[in-house]
Amino acid sequence: MTIPVNKVNGIGPKTTEYLKTKNITTVAALVKHGVTKLADAPGFSQGRATTAINEAKQLMAGSSGSSPSKATSEKSTTAKSDKKNKKNKASKDKKNKKGKKEKKKNKKKNKK
Repeated sequence: MTIPVNKVNGIGPKTTEYLKTKNITTVAALVKHGVTKLADAPGFSQGRATTAINEAKQLMAGSSGSSPSKATSEKSTTAKSDKKNKKNKASKDKKNKKGKKEKKKNKKKNKK
């Protein structure tokens, strides 16, 4: 029995269409191509893709070991950590810029 990719929790119509352009229409094909191919899909991070691939593997095994609420909470956790990582990176970038400005000011003061 072939299971269509849209049966994987977290893969909606847009992602299904994207995967179709890559000739990935079944859960088995999705698992075969792996996380990297799915992470290239719009709106997917490595973490979200990993979660979806794990769900796909469970579907293939016939044991949906996670309840929909658990899968949803895993996704929201991944999304939250992705946002947190972006926020931390932006904060570090700001600090680096400030640090560079301070160094320039200090160099100017030392020259005087």
